[in-house]
Amino acid sequence: MSTAALRALLSDCDGVIVDSEVVADRAMREVLAGAFGGVDVEPALAGLFGRRVIDIIRLVEQRLERPLTDEHRAALQRDIDARVASLAPAMPGVYEAYAEIGLPLAIVSNSAFDRLHRSVEASGLLLLAGRHVYAAEDVGRPKPAPDAYLHAARQLGVPPAACLVVEDSATGVLAARAAGMAVLGFLGGSHVDADHGRWLTEAGALGLFERMDQLPALVRGWPALAA
Repeated sequence: MSTAALRALLSDCDGVIVDSEVVADRAMREVLAGAFGGVDVEPALAGLFGRRVIDIIRLVEQRLERPLTDEHRAALQRDIDARVASLAPAMPGVYEAYAEIGLPLAIVSNSAFDRLHRSVEASGLLLLAGRHVYAAEDVGRPKPAPDAYLHAARQLGVPPAACLVVEDSATGVLAARAAGMAVLGFLGGSHVDADHGRWLTEAGALGLFERMDQLPALVRGWPALAA
């Protein structure tokens, strides 16, 4: 298929490759409620979508003014990540869509590497991405900083302007745009609500799609969409 100036496809994982955000949200609430003695953690979690699990835990600690030890914090992260990795299903049609597009693929996520690797492996996309699976811990700063996307582009040997990113969060869209990359916003996750597309567009997504089988056609029509 013709992809004009596009030379690489970069993809987020959670909410794009695996339908994990509802699972992660439930796991986060259950684990943190237990860690903080049954307190309502819902208000403390507001506005934290798309961040690393460890950063969410730290921010909830600050908002509740109930600090944890490093060991307790790390144990909570492992518990949440293990639940998500074991329960989140692959997004319908994601392997077929990425294989049809045929561009070099990198997976770029704010998740810790063990959870990320398990999720990518479950989706079958390790066959396409190979070693190009990059977690937040591979770079100095997680999304919304551009570091992870710039790192992936360097490893692929592709200029940022020739990369197309698939994201489901405003945090991720901001990171890709800060890296100088074009972004399509995915609305197919079970966590998506009526305002989600507007948030992604306002963050800088050039287009939106709801099903993975729509993505190859968007890439084929990339010159017109980008214009």
